[in-house]
Amino acid sequence: MPSCSRAVLRAAVLALGLSACSDTNLGLDPPSDALFFPGGLLLDPRAPADEPARYLLVANGNNDLSYNAGSVVAIDLDDFFAAWARPGTYEVDPWCGAERCVQYVGSDTTADRPCRRLALRPNVVECDEQTFIPQESIVQVGDFATLLTSSCELREGEGEGGRLGRCLAPRVWLPVRGDPSITYIDLGTIDDGTDQPDWEKPPGFDCGQPDPDVDPFVRCSSRHRLTHLFNDRDLPPLGREPFTMLMSPSQRLAFVAHADGDQLTTIDLGEYQKRRPQIVGQAGVFFDPNGLSGGFGLAERPCDPADAPSITEGCTRPLVYGSFRYTPLLASFTVEGVELQSGEGNRRCLEEDEDLELGDFGVVPCSQQVRSVQRLFPGGLDPQSTSIRPVLGDIAFGDASGNELFVVQTNPAALLKLDTSVGPDGAPLDIPSAPPIELCEEPTRLRLFEDGGQRYAFVSCFRAAEIFVLDLDAFRVIDTIRAGTGPWEIEVDPVRQLLYVANSLERSISVIDLGRDRPTRFEEIARIGLQEPFSR
Repeated sequence: MPSCSRAVLRAAVLALGLSACSDTNLGLDPPSDALFFPGGLLLDPRAPADEPARYLLVANGNNDLSYNAGSVVAIDLDDFFAAWARPGTYEVDPWCGAERCVQYVGSDTTADRPCRRLALRPNVVECDEQTFIPQESIVQVGDFATLLTSSCELREGEGEGGRLGRCLAPRVWLPVRGDPSITYIDLGTIDDGTDQPDWEKPPGFDCGQPDPDVDPFVRCSSRHRLTHLFNDRDLPPLGREPFTMLMSPSQRLAFVAHADGDQLTTIDLGEYQKRRPQIVGQAGVFFDPNGLSGGFGLAERPCDPADAPSITEGCTRPLVYGSFRYTPLLASFTVEGVELQSGEGNRRCLEEDEDLELGDFGVVPCSQQVRSVQRLFPGGLDPQSTSIRPVLGDIAFGDASGNELFVVQTNPAALLKLDTSVGPDGAPLDIPSAPPIELCEEPTRLRLFEDGGQRYAFVSCFRAAEIFVLDLDAFRVIDTIRAGTGPWEIEVDPVRQLLYVANSLERSISVIDLGRDRPTRFEEIARIGLQEPFSR
């Protein structure tokens, strides 16, 4: 009898447990109208190059895991500027009118009056982002998404002067660290019933998610996430911590550096509506036997056939540079596929969607692979010792000839300049060409901007909450801009002459003026999102 009672009790407990499991708490869906740990920024690639992009795409990283996913949303910049700026300018309207109204510090924001003055700097306007995010322009992604970039899958035919027209089928890409993957999203247009051009209408995100009328906040499907070599789950998975991504300007390839581990991932972008993108290679480019391995910055050297490095074979192969994250080293490499010659017997290339089976003699993966890896020392300030602190950050070429490479040194903070012009032997010189410039604490991201023949660099400093402005021709710091907490990604808006900075620890985006004919040049003029803790 007692044993029977214990059995009944065990059954009751088991039934209760099963009942609880059938209604598992899956966490909170991310909000559809808010910023949370904004990381990646990207101006809408649907817009023509000479038109102001109406929408700014933002990747929310969900870095504190408050929700069950991250997200990608769109900010309507036209509505944002109309809420606080005088028409045709980016000056704050000093009075409350029917259309624009900037309220006092600490005022409650509403849909009609979403903007107020920033508490610590009343000359800056902050606006509640909820008013400017189209509810239909959102998709869920994994946690810890990093940066946004884009490729063009279909472009208009030849235009005037032999130039190709605008991109008709842009594809947005982002590395995701939480579940190591590369997510890609096809960018379409949501028909709002107006006769505006497509790029003026809200963007639609297509990454294989269910019908939004059924479930509007379901994340991208596995078909739009690259997780294994050649999309084959029996082959090696993508390395951990995919972090930065370079879209090759000369090839249908992309490269991914991993913040942890030595891998450099090569992605074949595929063929529009015919062949899926796929990971085609993972090479140990950033290996450091004496410390932590990891990469960060990536940049492809511009190539002039009249003065091309010999390794590019007349600019037919790319020459790519990458920075080590924890070691004061750079790496350069190219990529090349296998070309089978006639008369090679039974050798053939591995076909698309074909599995390479044991015993398949003569079958060769012919996809592009990393070749000719070289390491070089960029100079700079002595990091004193090898530690877990990051040493190098972003990199970028400063001119169309590919003769200048700029490198951000994170620890100690500096901007380095290298001469990458072609030497007598046909190889780039790859030598320091100027003394380092000291920067603010923990610089990471680097963006270049040319205005009237003058070249500038902008560097975001995460810990210092500043943006450093550098004159690249004089190679000196010319200004310092105060941003929000944890500034990370930088996006240049060349048409509006503005700079957008993702303040990842403040749930906001700083808007900085770059216009040389405006009195607020190199100043923060507004923020998308309310500064914490004042938004609570």
